[in-house]
Amino acid sequence: MGRVRESRNSVTILDVAEMAGVSPSTVTHALNGKRPVKEETKARIMKAIDTLGYVPSWNASRLKGRFSGVIGCLASDISESFVNQIVRGIEQGLIGGEETLLFVSLVEFGGDFEAAFRFLLSHDIDGLLVCYHIPPDGVMPLRGDIPIVSLNMELSEHVSVIVDSESGGGLAADHLYGAGMRHPAIICGPEDRASAQTRLQAFMKRVGELGLAAPREVYFGEYDAEHGYDACQRILRSGCRFDGLFAENDYIAAGAITALFEHGIRVPEDVKVVGFDNREFSSFWNPPITTFKIPLQDIGMIGIGLLRSMISTSTTVLHRRCVMEPQLIVRRSSAVV
Repeated sequence: MGRVRESRNSVTILDVAEMAGVSPSTVTHALNGKRPVKEETKARIMKAIDTLGYVPSWNASRLKGRFSGVIGCLASDISESFVNQIVRGIEQGLIGGEETLLFVSLVEFGGDFEAAFRFLLSHDIDGLLVCYHIPPDGVMPLRGDIPIVSLNMELSEHVSVIVDSESGGGLAADHLYGAGMRHPAIICGPEDRASAQTRLQAFMKRVGELGLAAPREVYFGEYDAEHGYDACQRILRSGCRFDGLFAENDYIAAGAITALFEHGIRVPEDVKVVGFDNREFSSFWNPPITTFKIPLQDIGMIGIGLLRSMISTSTTVLHRRCVMEPQLIVRRSSAVV
């Protein structure tokens, strides 16, 4: 049985490149004639185009100097508050322009990153914003000849706008030390998150530089209050003495504070606590949590600005990485009393 021809609207330049055994850029060169392509290679490409029924509408528009005016945004989950804030920044950056944002959540594609990416490419997007903070398994399938900017997660092959988690971990250690901490403890986020590992390494490094003994145990888990509560209970049961705790996000900090109170340990009198992310509840928790504010909306605005520049200049790389500094917000959980 012969291969069933796919719908023209679902076939992308990636399909053609895969069938012809060449790179997407080679397909583009074969179509626009700006760079020489061997006749044998060109013949394979044209055969793949005919077999798949590919219509190079996006590339044809680009070659004629026209743009679709559609910018793609691929996110993990729109219900995640980080994504909400970043998208707000993107929308602010689009005000006054002529572009339209085509937003796609991986939830609607069952977590299939490849399928979501292909869907966006099939809609003739001029560029893509990747709003995704959890690297998927394997290599991200971000290929093709469109400009791509990653927000809140560094992708080595693309422009990235990220938060300096390393400085956050070091600043947390400095702040707790200045507030009187001499016996540090830490509760980390998921072990597979780059942010969790970076904050841990920076905190441990700075603790050593300050002449303090590093925590004996490291506790990884979800960025939620349950993990903070359980991990703090484990630290307390271990008999490990600590008077300063760096929780890698505010939910973890809230859970840890609850566990401390249950054991009659006062915050900040007995243990100073610092969180991260400046979640909505952190300012009115009991006690209010010292934390770090991440400029999420600024990340969105800068990201869309970079992508616009790349689209207008027909470049795929403008800057490798743009690093945003987290802002320390001091509240009672780490007060000197």
